[in-house]
Amino acid sequence: MYRMIYMFALMIAVGTASPVQATSPKAAAKSQPQEPVVHIFASPVEVRAGRAIAEQTCAQCHGLDGLSVEAGAPHLASQHADYLYAQLKAYKDGARKHTRMRQSIKILNDDALRNVAAYYFSLDLPHTGDPQQGTGVTAQTTSMVDVNPEEAGKAASTGCASCHGKDGNSVLPGMPSLAGQNLQYLVNAMKAYRTASRKDPMMRPAVALLDDDTIENLALYYALQKPKASPMNADGDASAGEPVATACAECHGADGNSTKPDTPSLAGQDPRYLVTATQAYKDGTRDHSAMQSLVALLNDDDINNVAAYYAASQPEGGAARKPLTTAQWAERCDRCHGIDGNSTDPQIPSISSQGHEYLAKAMTAYREQDRGNTIMRAMLKPIKDVEIENLARHYTGKRRKSVVFVKTPCK
Repeated sequence: MYRMIYMFALMIAVGTASPVQATSPKAAAKSQPQEPVVHIFASPVEVRAGRAIAEQTCAQCHGLDGLSVEAGAPHLASQHADYLYAQLKAYKDGARKHTRMRQSIKILNDDALRNVAAYYFSLDLPHTGDPQQGTGVTAQTTSMVDVNPEEAGKAASTGCASCHGKDGNSVLPGMPSLAGQNLQYLVNAMKAYRTASRKDPMMRPAVALLDDDTIENLALYYALQKPKASPMNADGDASAGEPVATACAECHGADGNSTKPDTPSLAGQDPRYLVTATQAYKDGTRDHSAMQSLVALLNDDDINNVAAYYAASQPEGGAARKPLTTAQWAERCDRCHGIDGNSTDPQIPSISSQGHEYLAKAMTAYREQDRGNTIMRAMLKPIKDVEIENLARHYTGKRRKSVVFVKTPCK
């Protein structure tokens, strides 16, 4: 028995709704004219015809049984026929960009596309019950550990605490505080120390063996901590440093709280550290052409005064986003894709039991704006790689369920 059943009331009046060109309730509610939604009504004849086409056209990547045989290709078995047809049309018309897909289906007419969609929808998508295996056919995941980047960063920060403070607020003279610092700046700085493009005999060995994920987790942990103003006394005059600091405001903020993600905030920073860093730019020890030009004409008093001004400013902290748990991300996804990724809207794909690599690739494409869907792009814009991995594993491990769709009678 096929999964999709549409029921239409017998109507005495002339002019019933066409079953092929029925318009969805969502589209009808919009003020602008919408493309009619094509619902797929599959008979055994159409399914057999779709199988013959799939065997010649689709099976090389997606498998004749709808289980992908090529890494990164989606499973098609049990996917909604309406959704599959719409995507095939999008590839054929060029709305979705994929040269291989477009070449494969360019000679197929609408009836053939409908039949292929109906065939793959008619197939079952098996599930082993193992969350690491998904369908058990193209297992591409190795772990179901839900990595929390903030907690991972906190664990990695123990080696930094002796200098930068347990929570990133340093109490050592000459040591910078990291709490509340801009996220991207921290990432860039640690990577610069790792490659020795930024010189420091202590920092280089401390970060030399850190991989990119650990650096990003560390940066996130420190960016999320509440910053405190340095308790150290400054040698300069803060009031005299304020007018000198106007030249720095464009990048570091009027009060030293930078709104540029790759530029450090200076507010509340240790004054001795600020003096040392500024002098390093002036003598060329630190390589940054814009900074070197700005500080070239500053004398020692100017440098001390600017450091005193920023040290006395109240730090506000960056705008780092606390990472969502996989459960929180899934709650957002389930609003459209159905509970556990089992969509009840035939125009929205089910993502349960889908291949891990494909899900991760699709989410990355939406985040990078390489795949066109306004809602998906907006929702996934802030997602990080580790969150994508966790979410892909989550849905790969969910069982695909058969769903019966009932079309209510037309008014």
